[in-house]
Amino acid sequence: MPPPQSVAQQLAARQREISVAEFFERNRQILGFDNLQRSLLTTVKEAVDNGLDACDEARILPEVEVEVAKEGEDRYRVAVTDNGPGILRREIPNVFARLLYGSRFHANRQARGQQGIGISAAVLYANLTTARPAKITSKVEEEEAAHVLELSIDTQKNLPKIVGEDLVLWDRPHGTRVELVLKARYVRGRQSPFEYLRGTAIVNPHARIVLVEPDGTRVTFERAATELPPLAKETLPHPYGLELGELGYLLKASRRTTLVDALTKDLQGVSARAARELVAAAGAKSSDAPGTVTGETQEKLLAALHAAPLIAPSADGLSPIGALLIKRGLRNVLGDVRPEFFAPPVSRPPKVRGGYPFMVEVGLAYGGGLPSDQPVQILRFANRVPLLFQQGACAITNAVGSLDWRRYGLDQKGGSGVPVGPGLVLVHVASTKVPFTSEAKEAIAEDPELDKELTLALQAAARHLRAHLSRKSRRDFASEKFAIIRKILPKLAEKTSHLVGKPVPDLTPVVTRIMDVVNVEAPVVAEASGVHVPVEVTNYTPRARVLELFVELPPEVLAAATFDPAPEGTEAELGRAWWTLPKLPPSGRATVRLTFPPRTDVETNDLDWFVAGVDESHLLGADPLPGDWDVRLPRTIVEAAEEAASDAAREPGDEEVDYDAAEASARVRDDD
Repeated sequence: MPPPQSVAQQLAARQREISVAEFFERNRQILGFDNLQRSLLTTVKEAVDNGLDACDEARILPEVEVEVAKEGEDRYRVAVTDNGPGILRREIPNVFARLLYGSRFHANRQARGQQGIGISAAVLYANLTTARPAKITSKVEEEEAAHVLELSIDTQKNLPKIVGEDLVLWDRPHGTRVELVLKARYVRGRQSPFEYLRGTAIVNPHARIVLVEPDGTRVTFERAATELPPLAKETLPHPYGLELGELGYLLKASRRTTLVDALTKDLQGVSARAARELVAAAGAKSSDAPGTVTGETQEKLLAALHAAPLIAPSADGLSPIGALLIKRGLRNVLGDVRPEFFAPPVSRPPKVRGGYPFMVEVGLAYGGGLPSDQPVQILRFANRVPLLFQQGACAITNAVGSLDWRRYGLDQKGGSGVPVGPGLVLVHVASTKVPFTSEAKEAIAEDPELDKELTLALQAAARHLRAHLSRKSRRDFASEKFAIIRKILPKLAEKTSHLVGKPVPDLTPVVTRIMDVVNVEAPVVAEASGVHVPVEVTNYTPRARVLELFVELPPEVLAAATFDPAPEGTEAELGRAWWTLPKLPPSGRATVRLTFPPRTDVETNDLDWFVAGVDESHLLGADPLPGDWDVRLPRTIVEAAEEAASDAAREPGDEEVDYDAAEASARVRDDD
């Protein structure tokens, strides 16, 4: 009879390796599968993110369709189809049924998914809750048929199991379809697939996204741009982001013959001269083999790398949305809300945290159909992916709440917390390594460098809002004054003329002397023959003016418009047109007519009017031309502005501002 085992021997006998699939099977809440509603959203999110990433890498304009169908009590079938390049047959099992398997984890560039967990975790959750295999259909362009595989995961080994396989003809040249049956709950609210896809459409305006809901409702988010975003390039690791163990692994794995070659060719930001100085500071030789540098020498080398003034990490690994597409995406998706004001989106210059480049972008909309009695909506994004959960634990929310919005015209109790008002704030963080708070990637962790950039970007956007509200207040006051004068003066003149027995005089010169403004009136009139916008520009100032009139509207609306007279120039992609008006004497008037086909969906808020040559204090019904439009003004306008400035210098009593000054007064500067 063998001797009894000791407690230590008994404990040792129970030890065994735990696979990553088995770990996440028991801790699925870490990946975002902690309740039925969130599990459905996470599944949709991971499949859509994969499809968009694949399309972007293949330089294909994405078309993604999401179908959610009810199959029983708390049981749904989710199918996500994309038009990406497809996946080779040999890779399908590992991509969809093996955790921590992917192509982006080791790539130092911006991507929606990087860890190789998301979609396989959704397959794992579906296997666990319904015991149904995932059905994957994928076709690559060079093959005639599509491969269809039914997959499950062997959680103890973290390996895929092929349950069934077939070849089918598919009416697509290429693409992938993921079909899962899982335990879930569909609720259309702020944390639903609808809201996720809506947010995705805003920051991916080049994608066409379709959602078919369980009740059959079909929602389509049409693409608002046909330009693909810049492709993020893979970059080398930067020394500022290396830990001691990472440096040791990099040196041992290097194929370079000398230490100097390894530092200059396997890392970014290190010149040959800097490498030689760093090697000498660490007490090593330039000719040493990289793999021989260990121990104290390796520690000294890392300290020297961190302390050296190296070139900052390259921003080539980032793919920001860009100011133009942020505004276009918001306009396209907000639709019927029709905000009255879109602040010029802010894109901060790339910065560095922990050796990884990142940048912050902010968009802001105000007024219109946005609710005025609720907190401002915060749309959070990381690498073009909406963040719908854990808003209170996110650095973006904290940055919004820390700003004193009372200085910028919004209500905010105590000067902290999310402000109240008809506003919407979009914040996008792009980075090769976003500091998420968990593997679920639903909130961004606090970081001093990131917090600083978030604050600066929000302040820049908020200053645009303050300028708009200030202009609106002055414009409303001037409009009220203008309306009163035009109502009272004619009656007063009529009665006075009757008393003295003389004809009623022309009051236009009097109104001109009192108001001293250029007035733009652009009503939208819908008739059976079409939608008409007669634009009247009246010079109620004491001197003749040469003006240039600009309009900005949705590009698809501009494409349907006819003009009288024809515009001097247009920018179809930006939705802009402009006219150089004839020189208007005091009280002179010019008319421009826009006509759209019947039932065109266009309202007053869709048309933004700007005038060059007049500052905002002498402008009513329009705004000064923004300085960032980069428009080359006709010489006549420049000469008129110079002449007006000269007249103002000779006549101190007359106020006149040239275009350069108007541009300066309209521009809100970014302070770093």
